Amino acid sequence: MRILVSNDDGIDAPGIHALVNALAPLCEEIIVAAPDSQRSASSHSIGLFRPLTVERVSWPGPGSITAYRIHGTPVDCVKWAVCEAVGGKPCDLMVSGINEGPNLATDVLYSGTVAAAGEAALQGLRAVALSLAGPPFPFEDAALAAVRIVQAVSRLNFPPDTFVNVNLPGSHPHTAAWRVVPLGARKYKDKFRRIAGDDETAVWRYAGEALIDDGNEASDVSVVRQGGVAITPLRYHFTADDWLSTLKTQLEDTAARKDG
Repeated sequence: MRILVSNDDGIDAPGIHALVNALAPLCEEIIVAAPDSQRSASSHSIGLFRPLTVERVSWPGPGSITAYRIHGTPVDCVKWAVCEAVGGKPCDLMVSGINEGPNLATDVLYSGTVAAAGEAALQGLRAVALSLAGPPFPFEDAALAAVRIVQAVSRLNFPPDTFVNVNLPGSHPHTAAWRVVPLGARKYKDKFRRIAGDDETAVWRYAGEALIDDGNEASDVSVVRQGGVAITPLRYHFTADDWLSTLKTQLEDTAARKDG
């Protein structure tokens, strides 16, 4: 098996090292293409207006591992790796993570971890995003769980543009039960803290916090809160299908009346 690995915490993060070293015995080759520094909450951004610096680095672990430190976003890393690093030989799977912190509910809109897997899916690769709730963050134990999940999903056929988002609990993730569930509803109370300056020119830092979710027991938020592994299939499909026909009728009829 040949696997592409990325993340958004950066190539030096403990989560990606635990993941790669745990996967290495399963793989013919692992290609690591990860940001040079912390890129959390970068979502699906790409560096259109800056050059992409790529440095090949040694990887302190077992197996055949080729690693690249990239001055870019997680999506930059995946795009570059698919075009330049895989050498025309397709990867069997792309794995993103293990992220320090969960990516639940609406977190998936902001997460660089999820975006890296989503980009791989758009590139035609089967992909898995892995995140670990905490603290604490038992990455070695989480990596053992990740190996089992990767082995399981590598045998599946993925629909086009679809990938899997996995959230592991911070306590005993290796032995936690798996549940396949939809995204929950978890809102944030937005807050900003001024850290410098005055009313004319100020520097602010985001300090929002998650609010209680909607209480749906069959959601990723609830499963992780109860100590389970939440597995959610995702797809980049933004059309509001349930509203499309109604909106079409309302707006096109309005336009027709005006034209008439």
